[in-house]
Amino acid sequence: MTQPPYGQWQPQDPQQPYPQQYPQAGQVEHGFPAMRGVDQSTTGVVRPPVVVAGFVLWLLAAMAWPVGTVVRVGVEEGAFEGFGPIMSMFVSLCLFVGGLWGAVAFYGGSYYARIALCGGSMVIGILALAAALVAARDELDEPLSWAVIVARLVLPAAAAVVSFLPGTRHYFAGNLG
Repeated sequence: MTQPPYGQWQPQDPQQPYPQQYPQAGQVEHGFPAMRGVDQSTTGVVRPPVVVAGFVLWLLAAMAWPVGTVVRVGVEEGAFEGFGPIMSMFVSLCLFVGGLWGAVAFYGGSYYARIALCGGSMVIGILALAAALVAARDELDEPLSWAVIVARLVLPAAAAVVSFLPGTRHYFAGNLG
């Protein structure tokens, strides 16, 4: 079959099927081996359940900051008045946005998001631990405030542990970029 000259289009007859000759597995065509059936798979990425659990824990850890700030200021001071509570809420919202971004990237399989979430939670955890020590020194006796402090310490630690469980290694190994 010859092709028409450049610029002249001729419709193809729909009754004539286009000859599709694909090489079988193991054959070589044009110097390249044929693709195997497993290489032609177009199924989506399968997330291990451990990754989904880690994602939920990272979301809860991120939510612990703004919700905890509202609870602590509401219990201890009664209202958001003055510079201190407003700045505390601003910092908490910044931590929430960073945690949310990291959790979504973690859920998408980003290796570096997993590392950043764990490293960032270590730094923030040290600050939360320092705040807990100051609260203990000042003899804070509000049980709801202590629940917020414990949640801010425990949730990121649990999320970090779940993020590195054995089922997650292969999921994050494919996305190092």
